[in-house]
Amino acid sequence: MPAPDRHVGPVVVGVVDDRPSVVLYGLDEAARLGAPVRLVHCYAALAGDLYFGPDPDETVRAAATEVLARAREVVDESGHELHVEYVLVRGEPGPCLVQEAMTAQVVVVGAADGVGWLEWMVGGDLSGHLALRAACPVVVVPSAERPEAPSGGVVLASDGDASTAGPLRYGLEQAGLRGESLHVLHAAGETTSQRPGAVPSDAPAAAVDVEPSHLRVDEVDACLEATGNASLLVVRRPHGHGLAFALTRPVAVLVLPAARCPVAIVPDDYGSAPAH
Repeated sequence: MPAPDRHVGPVVVGVVDDRPSVVLYGLDEAARLGAPVRLVHCYAALAGDLYFGPDPDETVRAAATEVLARAREVVDESGHELHVEYVLVRGEPGPCLVQEAMTAQVVVVGAADGVGWLEWMVGGDLSGHLALRAACPVVVVPSAERPEAPSGGVVLASDGDASTAGPLRYGLEQAGLRGESLHVLHAAGETTSQRPGAVPSDAPAAAVDVEPSHLRVDEVDACLEATGNASLLVVRRPHGHGLAFALTRPVAVLVLPAARCPVAIVPDDYGSAPAH
């Protein structure tokens, strides 16, 4: 069976609670991509003895339906004219959205407040679960208020590894779609502003200004500072699972809890031709 073509897939938004900023980011992204939107809310019924009333499942489903109804209000007031599908699924949000990601261009979720890097790394919250498992990029939208027109462009955290071609490709695409520059933060130890062949040969043809910056400070501190005025921070997906790997503390893990702009966590193979 051929792999799904995610470039014609939807933008999937995981609707968990009243977070209009998450829905609005998904709508804006769909408008940039010319893609449909799937607003997905997953709910899991608890054990029956924890409920009161004649039909606990209907009670939970009604509450879940109300969550989607509030998301619909955000869509109606956004001014976007997009094809939006509202999807209510009974099941745990993590596995549900991982399945949605199989055919999506991107999955958008909200950041979990108060989640530490270790809990995130072992998949202890929704964004961490998706970032480690989703087949497409995952964008995590912070709860903090953002400037109406951030002027810092798209920022890519690069460690100089050749396997960051996927995140670089995604960063170039996003900068082109937004009409912004791509600022590449090179980790300490790199000796060239842009390594030969670093830009994938199949990268978008749109003219994008690439502005490399060599870091003289800690990479995580530089990324966090950049999120104050960036429209998007692009980071490489962490590799590995469990406590032992979590203790290596990848950049994505350390940046997410305090990021002030949306953070895209991108697989290394994003946009590459599928293997035959």
